[in-house]
Amino acid sequence: MFISRVEIPWSAVQNPYEIHRRLWRLFPGEASESRQNRHDERHGFLFRMEDYQAGRPARCLVQSRQRPTSVPSIQTLGCREFHPRPQVAQRLAFLLTANPIKTIVDTQQDANPDKRPNKQNQFKCRVPLIQEEQQRAWLARQLTAAVDIESVTVLPHSPLYFRKGGQGGKIVTATFEGVLQVKAPDGLLRMMESGIGPAKSFGCGLLLV
Repeated sequence: MFISRVEIPWSAVQNPYEIHRRLWRLFPGEASESRQNRHDERHGFLFRMEDYQAGRPARCLVQSRQRPTSVPSIQTLGCREFHPRPQVAQRLAFLLTANPIKTIVDTQQDANPDKRPNKQNQFKCRVPLIQEEQQRAWLARQLTAAVDIESVTVLPHSPLYFRKGGQGGKIVTATFEGVLQVKAPDGLLRMMESGIGPAKSFGCGLLLV
């Protein structure tokens, strides 16, 4: 895998929805994401925002399977190849910005006539988890198959507002930072490669250790 630090001009990413689309330009020929569920192998890349302030270039950390190419609209500040090899019982510091959510039955489906039910004829929707205790529990559930969390600090963020197809939306994110102990190295590698949780196109899910 490769880890790169890049900058994108503010004029190109005033709408956060555009950041992911811009980053795709670094990987011409890369297959678009086609996973049907979180257990499928991920294509493309993961990224996290390191700096995103009005009027300044957006700075991103990008993890990818292939080395990014040079494109005029994006400045690559650095890139290196890495091959993580976690070991059982190894203690590692970790950093993760994620979108902790839960899925509930939507009782307001009449407000969205285009929404389709699932196989159980239920209308589901995602709602953010905003209490720290809920966010910690969410993180533990996501990681429990591969690691034990020894300690973690939760940093909440203001909602991220975006526009998609003429409609507005928002996501609520949090950054988790702490120490973990490896139980299943292969499972941890899959998590690092595939990401954690939803909203990956908005810079969530990249697990750094």
